[in-house]
Amino acid sequence: MSLRNSTHNPLSYRPAALIALTIASITAGLTIIVAPEYWSLASYGLYAIPSHLLISFLPHEPALFYAAKLYLPVTVALVGTIACIVAILFDYWLIGWFVNHKFVLSKIENSHWFLLAQRWFKKAPFLLIIGSALAPVPFYPVKILAIVSEYSIVRFIIALVIGRFPRFWLLAIGGQQVNASNSSLIWVAVGLAAFSAYRIWKVRKNRVPAIQKDRYKLKTKEPAN
Repeated sequence: MSLRNSTHNPLSYRPAALIALTIASITAGLTIIVAPEYWSLASYGLYAIPSHLLISFLPHEPALFYAAKLYLPVTVALVGTIACIVAILFDYWLIGWFVNHKFVLSKIENSHWFLLAQRWFKKAPFLLIIGSALAPVPFYPVKILAIVSEYSIVRFIIALVIGRFPRFWLLAIGGQQVNASNSSLIWVAVGLAAFSAYRIWKVRKNRVPAIQKDRYKLKTKEPAN
């Protein structure tokens, strides 16, 4: 399937994403007001959304470990999984919109490695999403492949839940057993965020000259009016 012949409009996911975020925000706010003893759980749920959005530099595990010290592992896992669902709705909207940009689209269509990865993804997408959501590996490559391949968002969410919930549940149990101090979790979170931000900056810095060069080539190939 050619990406240029796509029948999916990424903007169609925007209402669902905004509604889901509104519901999550209202629910968290009401929880803090009605049951203030759950304010840390509500805060974790809101934080987990951007930490799973796009290619985020925000570390998720330290926040989960902190919440696991205060609440049942199954509750923490449920809240974290719901946050992932909200995040993927935004991913389908924002990443879908980004890859449909003329320049990005041309780069994807001409990428041998991307087409090879997409071919492998289409062999067993559901299982690959489950495995990537469950295993301690970067999740964004599979997420991007699914969105660019126009994989059903409903099936993606089902696979996401199957993989993420047990992962978060096991992490929460482990967090309770370790019972790291709050200061340790903060330092780990700051360190991971700084490292992730540096990697993103470094990749962007190395890519900008190449992108500008490719854009110049595309412009010179365009016929004059």
